[in-house]
Amino acid sequence: MCLFKNKFETLTRDEVIDTICTLEREETLYEDKINTLTEDIKAKLNEGKLLENPLQRTFLVKKITLLTEKRERAIRQAMYIIYNLRLSERLKDAIDDKLLVDKIASLKSIKYFKDQKALALFLNDALNTKIKEEDVLTDADDTFKAVEEMYSGNLKIYGISDMTEDNILAFFEEGDFEPKQVKIDEEANKWTKMENIAARYAEVC
Repeated sequence: MCLFKNKFETLTRDEVIDTICTLEREETLYEDKINTLTEDIKAKLNEGKLLENPLQRTFLVKKITLLTEKRERAIRQAMYIIYNLRLSERLKDAIDDKLLVDKIASLKSIKYFKDQKALALFLNDALNTKIKEEDVLTDADDTFKAVEEMYSGNLKIYGISDMTEDNILAFFEEGDFEPKQVKIDEEANKWTKMENIAARYAEVC
């Protein structure tokens, strides 16, 4: 057990954001300062081109050198601020990530993921149940197909005729095609015999 609390755990997100805002303001100030010094240096350089007096030119050289040194210091200070700003942004992102993880980890179903053994048992049970139910569906589908294949239709009702391809072709060529009723008559006779047998059986009973 750790006796000392991590100092970063006492740091709030708002405090980090305040730091970022302060650094951004400082960065803006130094950026403005650098731009101003740059413009002053350019102005002094242009001014020196117009001067003919060597002493005045020397004075401008000293002045430009001073401004250049100030600008370089300002640039270094701005870079230092930017580096701190960059790290502060990363710290804020880390805090945001932790807050998000803590929020999601507190959800009931997410907590259950910690028990890998129970999860494996649950998934196996769910898979076995799915397989069993799929087998039931496929068996039912096979039953449908088997029963439907046994049914050929009552020829007396639906009047299926024995129209072969040769007969149809003859009709196309000669126009004298007449559908054969042989198969229909055979089926009709078969059904008639079955009806007579059923009627005699009913009289006996």
